[in-house]
Amino acid sequence: MIERYSTDEVIKSCLYYLKNNVSLGLPIPHFLGRLEGVQQAHYSILQHLMIMTPLVNEYLSMIRAESNGRSADWIMREHKRRLTAWLKDLHLPDGESVEEQTIKRLAAGPSSQVTSWQGYDINGYLFYTVAKDKKTVSQNSGVRIEALDERTGQNTTYFGVIEDIWEVHYSSNIQIPVFRCRWVKHPKGVEVDGYGLTVVDLNNIGYKDDQWVLASQVAQVLYIADPAKKTKHVVVPGKQDIIGVEGIDDLEEYNQYDQMNLFTDLPQKIKIIEAGIRKDEKPWVCKDGESRVVTA
Repeated sequence: MIERYSTDEVIKSCLYYLKNNVSLGLPIPHFLGRLEGVQQAHYSILQHLMIMTPLVNEYLSMIRAESNGRSADWIMREHKRRLTAWLKDLHLPDGESVEEQTIKRLAAGPSSQVTSWQGYDINGYLFYTVAKDKKTVSQNSGVRIEALDERTGQNTTYFGVIEDIWEVHYSSNIQIPVFRCRWVKHPKGVEVDGYGLTVVDLNNIGYKDDQWVLASQVAQVLYIADPAKKTKHVVVPGKQDIIGVEGIDDLEEYNQYDQMNLFTDLPQKIKIIEAGIRKDEKPWVCKDGESRVVTA
């Protein structure tokens, strides 16, 4: 009887592990999927570094030439899947200039090991991951980036929050900081309200296949809960503290993005609001209470 009970328990235990696809006797890897993340971050680095643009565009043209009328989505998927292997197969020479040597090291690919941070100071901003934000009284995980919308061909501002901060290593002296972000879907998750404020829905998530960005290319924003809409947040530009650092005296010349105003088209919005106010309305007049005469 005892033997039968023990057998049943063993079978139940085995079925549990098989059902949940857990390896018996082996610990679950703490960084499961990390290597895939490194390759995704590597592709984003190649895409956004100006030094790699000629090679990236050359291979994109090759993919388009063999697409045989396939969609733009197919072209970009193939480009993302095959670019890094193509660069490795080029076997670029060492070169004499620093630029040529850097291109060779980037084309060779990154180390499988990365340095992970909860906070990062860059471009006059102190960035946190959203996990660290929850442990502090300040908010430092909000970001925005300007990127080309492939559908419209126009520059578009995307908003998100930082989930991971990595330094990707290419050699002993090349470390590139990147952020993995949870991005708000555009345009469905972004709107400009009647007052000209930019409002986002942080739960309307998109671009899960394109989460990585260079840390140097984002600006910081704050998200303030909209009292009128529980699921929405008003976007407020973060404060950049970099003037005077390393001889920088012009933000517009230094930054890789435009300044963000709190209000969009404010003068026109105010005119619309004022036009909707009744002329006989006097909001400053007290309409209740009893009048009293006070003598000195």
